[in-house]
Amino acid sequence: MKALRLEAVGQLARVEIDPPAIAPDQVLLATGAAVICTSDLNDVRANPFGIALPVVMGHEGAGTVVEVGSAVCGLKVGDRVAAHPVHPCRKCANCRAGMEHLCADMGHFGLNMPGTFAEYFVVREDRARVLPADVPFAVAALAEPVCVCLEALAQARLSAGARLLIIGDGPFGAMMARLARPMGLGQVVVAGRHDFRLGFAAPAVTVNTKNAADPVAALKAHAGELGYDAVILAAGSPESMHEALAVVRPKGRVVVFSSIAGRTPIDLFDVQVREVEIVGACNDDNRLDDAVAKLPDPLLGLGDLVTHTLGLDEYERAFALAGRGREEAMKVAFTFPEAPRR
Repeated sequence: MKALRLEAVGQLARVEIDPPAIAPDQVLLATGAAVICTSDLNDVRANPFGIALPVVMGHEGAGTVVEVGSAVCGLKVGDRVAAHPVHPCRKCANCRAGMEHLCADMGHFGLNMPGTFAEYFVVREDRARVLPADVPFAVAALAEPVCVCLEALAQARLSAGARLLIIGDGPFGAMMARLARPMGLGQVVVAGRHDFRLGFAAPAVTVNTKNAADPVAALKAHAGELGYDAVILAAGSPESMHEALAVVRPKGRVVVFSSIAGRTPIDLFDVQVREVEIVGACNDDNRLDDAVAKLPDPLLGLGDLVTHTLGLDEYERAFALAGRGREEAMKVAFTFPEAPRR
């Protein structure tokens, strides 16, 4: 099969390899679509997680079941499914405590399991869901991104009428803004630096902080008298944390969704005296069913976020668009012709 494999830092190659073998509790999927994530770009650039290379990349994907393991009973050949990349071990202390999404020994596509940037990939049965008939594969591949955005919104603990600020105008920021539409919030504001990408957050209020003389003042203009009830960091920079703490209200909540490398200085006295909460959002706590149900919702229009579809042989252009095309691209998907059943 054709696959995209990370050979070394900065060395991504299109290779021909054997399809992966399946375990009894797994199914083999003929890939319908796989979408490039920001973390894929980071893996190519620096391999921050120390992945053992080479590895077939990609973790956002969907496809058609072409082979089932001997212990599989809920899926059959021909099913169109979305796949979740995180495979909890169910044995570690975190899993036993009901925190499978924070598993200490998880399997993960593109890290220690073959990824989705290939004509075939494997997924454990419990990490796959049958798709509604009218969901294209390029949209189905967004299931896991929707999962993690739902987790970030849940961590914000928003109530009706709340004011929410999302810092970051990439695909995740826009997706969170769309998923927040039916929540009955009083205000949703998305801050970013690229007008093209901010356009995908409508009808949320958008603020281009790159064009603002004082970004904090520009954000405060929409925050109300007290400040935002919650701020979600969908941008991985220390500046985004500083902005968040400057505009969140007393007893408000800052949700760290995007990874911020290194140490970030924080005024803990300010956190203390205003009783601000800072929480993380990592993976998702069993939100796959909810995410798949939202994929066909026309009010959310999640498919709009996939701005480009290319074949696997066009991987160099695809990664260039995903990495540098901030004024022309959001989500970039690899799509695959229908593969023969094995």
